[in-house]
Amino acid sequence: MPIKPPIVTEMDLIRGRQIVRSLMPLKRLSCDDAQIVARAIAESFAEGRKQGFDIANDNLQAYPWCPKEAAAKGMPPIPELKEVLRFLSGDHGQPNQE
Repeated sequence: MPIKPPIVTEMDLIRGRQIVRSLMPLKRLSCDDAQIVARAIAESFAEGRKQGFDIANDNLQAYPWCPKEAAAKGMPPIPELKEVLRFLSGDHGQPNQE
């Protein structure tokens, strides 16, 4: 099974560059080397975000679809559950805003 790298956003790269600039020992790095370190930091942010989505998706998959069933289990109802699960599954259309 091939390993799919996480999607790195521009914000991840910006945060990674900020960290590289703030670490004193890394100030001696060349621009290319600093970019490599910033990219590695950005990839760790992206991987953490992916794991967070996976955890949320796993927890919501087990969540009762029916509000009455959720209430019987002591769980708060989530009326937007279907839209949230659709979003987490990769359908990045915005959840319905009513």
